[in-house]
Amino acid sequence: MNTREYFSQIETIINDCPIITHFSTEFDEIDQFMGYLKGKLDLMDGSILNFIEFIEIENEIVNRLKYKYHWQSENGELIERWDNVPHHREIDTFPHHKHENKILACARIFLSTSSYT
Repeated sequence: MNTREYFSQIETIINDCPIITHFSTEFDEIDQFMGYLKGKLDLMDGSILNFIEFIEIENEIVNRLKYKYHWQSENGELIERWDNVPHHREIDTFPHHKHENKILACARIFLSTSSYT
């Protein structure tokens, strides 16, 4: 897999998701195996998911060097945000964590493996 194939895979997932009403994405291919993905997903309930991923692909494995998924309400209030910014060393899943009303441990989250039901 290379960055173009990965970006295509993500765009297919977005296109096939029934709860996304509109989307915009930007892809910046640094080289064949490194790239930057940025997007905004408008959801059926009026909420918005903004995301970024900085990826490197090695031996067919996508490594998200940096990521942020920021889900907010229609009026801009934070619902939840997941990221791997290397702060909050006290969290068991460091650097992976999520923001709700407080900082919480969480497993890695990926657009390519997220489910919607």
